[in-house]
Amino acid sequence: MAALTTTALASVSGVATATVNTASASDTLTYVKGTNQLIEMDNTTGGSLTLNIKGTAPSATYSVPNTSTTVDLSAGLSVTVAAGAKKIVNLDKISGYLTGTGVVTLSGAATLKITVYA
Repeated sequence: MAALTTTALASVSGVATATVNTASASDTLTYVKGTNQLIEMDNTTGGSLTLNIKGTAPSATYSVPNTSTTVDLSAGLSVTVAAGAKKIVNLDKISGYLTGTGVVTLSGAATLKITVYA
């Protein structure tokens, strides 16, 4: 399990050089809530890849704001990236999946190109 390298944007005065990580079977990153961290996923393979994004303690009974609905987030969020496609996830928008110690595990999509922006 490797810790992914983050490309810092907050301290950049214009243009940043992105660090592209190649996913292994399971990798980690440190999530800092409220910073609008982004994960860019680039599938350069010939087949679809599904990345699972999960904190150390996501809730099995997450209450959806402004509703009486609860959902189970304990399995993490699975994001499917088609062959040749790119997707971006704003981690603050899926923070319910990322609860716990701040360590987030990304798994199931070995060879996916991942850029983490903070």
